[in-house]
Amino acid sequence: MAKPIVRPCADSWNDSSLNKKKNRQKGSKKGAFQGAGACIELAFSTLDIQEYLQSRARAEQWKIGGDQISEDSWTFSRDLEKDELLRDTTEEARNKRVEWTSGTVRVHVNTALLPDGYTRTIVRASFRGYGRGADQFAAQKAYWDLESNSSFENSMVSALQTHFAAVSSEGTPQAQ
Repeated sequence: MAKPIVRPCADSWNDSSLNKKKNRQKGSKKGAFQGAGACIELAFSTLDIQEYLQSRARAEQWKIGGDQISEDSWTFSRDLEKDELLRDTTEEARNKRVEWTSGTVRVHVNTALLPDGYTRTIVRASFRGYGRGADQFAAQKAYWDLESNSSFENSMVSALQTHFAAVSSEGTPQAQ
């Protein structure tokens, strides 16, 4: 029996980040990509995975900035419309007394080759919303940091799953 092309990550894929988060000092931003996120394991190379995600970003015409690429990670920022910001963040954003105008998402994609030939891909995102506080007497903030509801991360993982399952069904050889 051939091994599956796509598999879910083990339940423990997020454990190490939870421990780091517990040990962080209050107010520390070093764990900005901790907590929420999505994970998938694919029987393809890290290069194949990153190239596909980057080509998808171009095809979707995402406004990307702050791009940093290495052989096992890709970090970038993407501008968001108000509706996208509210769709991809927790209910807290909708409950804030803010008239949202736009936002940005900082995305970190980490790929790691596993001993059994799969590549684990973890996608994490942190959001920043821009707008005007409804209370005109309160000090106005330049932005608000918002929590991800994992929708954005799950959409990237879903795109990976769909793309590589289709590539595999076309009989294209897998990269290892």
